[in-house]
Amino acid sequence: MRKNRIKVPRMILLIGVILFSQIALHPNVSEAASTGKLLYDVTTDKAMYDPGSKVELRIDLKNKLGRNIVGGSVEITAKYLQEQVGETITKALDLNNNTDLMMMANWTAPESDFKGYLIEVHVKDAAGAIVDSDTVGVDVSSTWTKFPRYGYVWDFNPNTNTTERIDKLKNYHINVLQYYDWKYRHHKPVSPNMVQWDDWSGRVIYGDTVRSYISQAKAMGMSNMAYNMIYAATSGYDLDGVERDWALYYADDNPNGKGNFSFKMSDSTSTGITDLYFFNPRNPGWQNYIFGEMNKVFQTFDFDGWHGDTVGEWGKMKTADNQTLYVKDTYTEFLNNAKQAIGDKKLVFNPVGAQGIENVNKSSVDALYAEIWPWDRDSDGMLYDTYYSLKKEIEQSRRESGGKSLVVPAYMSYDYGEQNPGSPFNTAAVMLTGASVYAAGGARMELGDNGNMLSNEYFPDQNLYMTEELQHRISKLYDFIVAYENLLRDGQTETTNRIEFPAYASSAYGDANKIWAYGKKDSQYEIVQMINLLGVSKKDWRANDGQKETPQQISNFEMKYYYSNEVNSVWLASPDANDGRSKPLAFTKGKDRNGKYLKITVPSLEYWNMIYMSVEDSGCETDASMKEYVVNGNFENGQQGWTYTGTADHGVDSNDAYEGSKYWIYGSEPYTASVFQTVSGLNPGTYTVSAKVKQNTGNPSSSRMQLTGYGGKPVYVSIPHGEEYTTISKTVKVTNGSLKITFSQTASGDTNLQIDSVVVELKDK
Repeated sequence: MRKNRIKVPRMILLIGVILFSQIALHPNVSEAASTGKLLYDVTTDKAMYDPGSKVELRIDLKNKLGRNIVGGSVEITAKYLQEQVGETITKALDLNNNTDLMMMANWTAPESDFKGYLIEVHVKDAAGAIVDSDTVGVDVSSTWTKFPRYGYVWDFNPNTNTTERIDKLKNYHINVLQYYDWKYRHHKPVSPNMVQWDDWSGRVIYGDTVRSYISQAKAMGMSNMAYNMIYAATSGYDLDGVERDWALYYADDNPNGKGNFSFKMSDSTSTGITDLYFFNPRNPGWQNYIFGEMNKVFQTFDFDGWHGDTVGEWGKMKTADNQTLYVKDTYTEFLNNAKQAIGDKKLVFNPVGAQGIENVNKSSVDALYAEIWPWDRDSDGMLYDTYYSLKKEIEQSRRESGGKSLVVPAYMSYDYGEQNPGSPFNTAAVMLTGASVYAAGGARMELGDNGNMLSNEYFPDQNLYMTEELQHRISKLYDFIVAYENLLRDGQTETTNRIEFPAYASSAYGDANKIWAYGKKDSQYEIVQMINLLGVSKKDWRANDGQKETPQQISNFEMKYYYSNEVNSVWLASPDANDGRSKPLAFTKGKDRNGKYLKITVPSLEYWNMIYMSVEDSGCETDASMKEYVVNGNFENGQQGWTYTGTADHGVDSNDAYEGSKYWIYGSEPYTASVFQTVSGLNPGTYTVSAKVKQNTGNPSSSRMQLTGYGGKPVYVSIPHGEEYTTISKTVKVTNGSLKITFSQTASGDTNLQIDSVVVELKDK
């Protein structure tokens, strides 16, 4: 409450029915990532599915490879965390260049309730090389309340395309909607005119649009919550059966106001309604009245529940008979009675500013929701203004509620949006706040209104917009929180296990310019949540001025984790890399005065990584020789980690790659060119470097891989001319921790070089 004021199918070209069993197979540990050259999008027909139900996958392909795909294939695999579920299904694919195709496939979800899955889609050419890849999350849950993903709608005009709007939110896996200011009056939500009515501000609401939203949302697996305050009425309430004796008044010693406890929403409206008047939530007369009005809502519209709201805690109040109270102290009783009164309908409630949230947490609400403002304080007196304060409240609410996941509306860049309407959100600010909430086991309330993002508590205000980059990142983020919901908010508790990063400053409290890392655990896994605040100068989540530095991305750095139980496998998953896939990590074990530890080389950290460890053996070697030393050695993340010098054209694409993507160099005129990477943090020893290379156009005067192990002598290996990829490799001695890998070529013109699958392995210590 205010404190201050899709894609549409063109044609179905191929339908395949895919039935996955629940047999766990050995995980596919190969890496891939979307390039956008062929796979345009992968979506599902619903936001959430009942166990054992049919999941319809839609795979949109747009061939921009510059060549036809003949004799290719589409492979679809389901994963539960790191384990494959069922068999990989292969479908034939022929797709000419510059041609579109929409492929449909059905997956029968497993019977287990409350599970998240990641569906992986690989497109391969006739040679079996991956030319593009993508993923999508699938939530198999019988109700939204365990893993809420809240969204909202507010536009109830007659020409609103409700199907398109709900479809956009479905693609973010939003599974419950708040219908903001849909009602007639706060104390009388159902209008006498069921065709159309005005809300308190004079906005015209059309009943058929409300009903259309509800039916479309239900068809796409979403629930619908009717927004209304728990204790508010507008002017004229005394004519509708509301008794003045139920009202609340400011106590004599309350500095926030005098007389009737009320709230000004606007200076003027076309309805003449400008103020809300508040009533005692503990008063039996008021309870009976408002519960009856909400049951009229459910009799008239097919809503699934009541989303209750307040304007926060305003200090000591008194009743008409001079009894004093704080509104927050009435929450438990009111909510328990409300839940009983509305029967099987769901109940959610917003204690604004998390004031009195402890009383909500022990009530009968079906899910937790608290609008966070940075000037409010928690029960320990801590301001809700930092990343850590969000984590702290999410975890506290989980403990007090018996395991419920707190939904956090926390409006980004609030003042900046009001002062600079039409500006974009700061991507780093949004991603860091999201990571802070989701890693802690909470959820956000940020998406709605045709796929837009909130920056204001009055939902019709649309001050800021998401850039294309942010839209893509948010889409991947929501896939991630679905796929890993069982590691994020399914019984995990906090640990105090020691976590060290020898090369970087770190903190367990979200401090600026540090890696924010902390531990979690459940019955099967030990988990490290790792959020990148390196290069971020402030630890405030709100970024009220619209400014937030992008974190310094780091690669191939060591983490030392002191574990509790035996660990035989380590996995990394991130919404920022590999389309959310789990990646096995090699590790070594040791022991020192602080206890038993693992040493893990983390390939990269952009915004948020999750590392999870299990006693179960992943089947991957834990020898140090298996560490992935090279950053982006398969070029699935473009040119990340590599530096180019020279005069030839160069880049990364999937055309004629050995697998996935390749690095290419080509010049029509004479040139000298090189691409290199320096690998650091190596232990002394002899290393083997290998790569897949192809040089089949022109005849270079020099083409080679050079290895410079600082402290040792440089070594070289020539790149041969040939029509097929060949493997080159060379060993080099490293004594001072660094190894430079360079691919260079000098040619007279019309000459190429292609590089793929660069790997460094420790041969001898």
